[in-house]
This record gives sequence, structure tokens and C-alpha cells, in this order.
Amino acid sequence: MKYSIKLITTLFILLSSGSLFAAQGDIGPVYLEKVIVIALASGGHSAGNLEIQIKDSFVVPQGLNCNNTYITTLKSTDADKRLYSLLLLAQSTKQPVHLRITDDPAYTAFHGRCSLVWGAIAQ
Repeated sequence: MKYSIKLITTLFILLSSGSLFAAQGDIGPVYLEKVIVIALASGGHSAGNLEIQIKDSFVVPQGLNCNNTYITTLKSTDADKRLYSLLLLAQSTKQPVHLRITDDPAYTAFHGRCSLVWGAIAQ
């Protein structure tokens, strides 16, 4: 009985952690409506996080569970601002991009939204 409770508790923790079911997927080519860095923490956002809005939304890849318009990435994921610079260039020159996103809670910057893994200007 003692081991059954430990087993059930361990399984519950693993299943509720989210990372067990986290996925990645590719979207694109898509156009960017907005590319912003959150200046002040408010409304569930943390200062410094990168947020992009996809123009006309996107199809969420199978296996992912997230919003189909906004992607919000932790400041720590793009500490050197390379993704930000690339996305800003794509937005300002109206070029489409390919993006890899994840719903892994370890990288999620805003509940219900995916985070960027990488991005590239479409050729």
C-alpha cells in the first residue's frame, strides 16, 4: 500500500508537469503583423519577453496546444536579441518567415501561447 501511494503520486507529478507532452512544430511561411519587446510587466507579461503577432494567424501544428495568432518568447531565450532583430527585419521589409515553435512550459512566456525555438526569413 505504501508503495502504491508513492507510485500514484509520482505518476501524477509527471503527468501534470506538462513537459512530458510538450511538442515542437514548424509554421510558415507566415507574415508578421507586430514584433515587440514587452517593456513593463503587466497583464501576465514579464518585462523583456519577445512577442510576435502573426498576420492572419497560422495553423497550429499537430501535437501543439497554443494560440494561433500570438507567440511569446522568454527574454532568456533571446538574450542576445538575434531572433528579435531577424523578425524585425522580416516585418519591416514585409518578408515571410519560417518559425519553429514549442508549447513546452519550461519555455512558455505567456499561458496558452507557444514560444519560438528558431526563425528564418523565407527564401
